[in-house]
Amino acid sequence: IPPNNTMTTEEFEQNVIALAQSIMSMKKRHSNNETIYNFKVVINDYIHAAITANVDGIHVKERNINQIPYIRQTFQEKANNNKNDVMIGTSIHSIQNAKEAFMLYQPNYLFVGTCYMTQSHPEKVNVEDLEGPALPGLVKRTLESILLEEATEEEEGHYCPPKTLPIIYAIGGIDSNNCAEPVVKYGADGVAVIRSVMQAEDPGGIVENMIHAMTKN
Repeated sequence: IPPNNTMTTEEFEQNVIALAQSIMSMKKRHSNNETIYNFKVVINDYIHAAITANVDGIHVKERNINQIPYIRQTFQEKANNNKNDVMIGTSIHSIQNAKEAFMLYQPNYLFVGTCYMTQSHPEKVNVEDLEGPALPGLVKRTLESILLEEATEEEEGHYCPPKTLPIIYAIGGIDSNNCAEPVVKYGADGVAVIRSVMQAEDPGGIVENMIHAMTKN
């Protein structure tokens, strides 16, 4: 949905495509510097924009999770370079939803939250309404246990389709002061951030501080 009423959905999508293409061009120009430019570009929800801009993947809204197989197939068929390693992720808010997403759709990553109070979820007005910073780590351990169970079943002669553990990102109200808790304390792989970076005077500095906080231990 466009951020304001002055722009149509089509205009907004064209802006998304232009921005994504610019980032992909920058990434390609500096592809020899993997230390800085080894990142994935993923567009949220707009599959046509993701295909047109030839980005690395797409984030599928939780309510559309059952469309992941179709989206993955469409992306692979229509992407300019026939990407076979398309990155597809989604958001989940419970252990059960994580298990279902993992078993049925094999996302490459999961955003797990809501960890802290955030403007993205104004309906969650109390701490008790949150899923909390421990959930991402708990999701990761739950999915790891599923893989372990399937490995045991295969040893016993039962075939299980191969699965890869998704990257688990904590999301929701993450900033440089709390980012270490879901990662260092509870075991998430990383964090997903919007406002604390995008609204910062020095976004790069904030990112560096967060990386330091999550790796210093």
